[in-house]
Amino acid sequence: MKLYGFSASNYYNAVKHLLLAKGLSFEEVKVYPNQSEEYLKIHPLGKVPALETPKGIIVETDVLMRYIDQKGGESFFPSDDFERAKCEEIMKMAEIYLELPARRLSGEVLLGLPRCESAFKEARPLMQKGLRALDVLCSCDPYLMGAKMTAADILLRYVLVIAKMNAFKVYDWKLLADYPKLKAWETKMAMNEVSQKVDADAKAALPELMAHFNSKK
Repeated sequence: MKLYGFSASNYYNAVKHLLLAKGLSFEEVKVYPNQSEEYLKIHPLGKVPALETPKGIIVETDVLMRYIDQKGGESFFPSDDFERAKCEEIMKMAEIYLELPARRLSGEVLLGLPRCESAFKEARPLMQKGLRALDVLCSCDPYLMGAKMTAADILLRYVLVIAKMNAFKVYDWKLLADYPKLKAWETKMAMNEVSQKVDADAKAALPELMAHFNSKK
């Protein structure tokens, strides 16, 4: 399999983490989002990540994670249908109420663009709503759903990368300060061997990413 994207992308890293955690063989193909004719044949929206499989290419992070989980090895989705739905519920909450509103702030944070006033006004209340919901839904004992790490833990960990960064830089807001249960969970996840590998790769990729962003200004 080939994973297209770049090591400082939170969605890319969620997929990469799952591939590594399952011990699956894959090749990383570095590419930034773009609208080139060549890349649009891989991802029709020009985004990352994309996964090339023996049968063709798949896109969208949550879809990729479900596909990868079926490729043998330890499963990171619960086998019970209700518990699996609860896992996917957490993943959807993280995406809709944390990642998407936080991403609206990225133009200001990463590209130095003028503040988007609608994003500034709307993002924080949505993120607060998401955090309150996750605090209710997740046991964090020690993982989000209890004793075993799931795909929800992996996705939320990387959603929080962009959410925490943008919240602090735009609002001077320490995102998890009022959520000690989630903060303790985040600390535990950071100690995971795969997390540390992904984080090291992301840190190494940052200078090139910032140069790429600066070239677009």
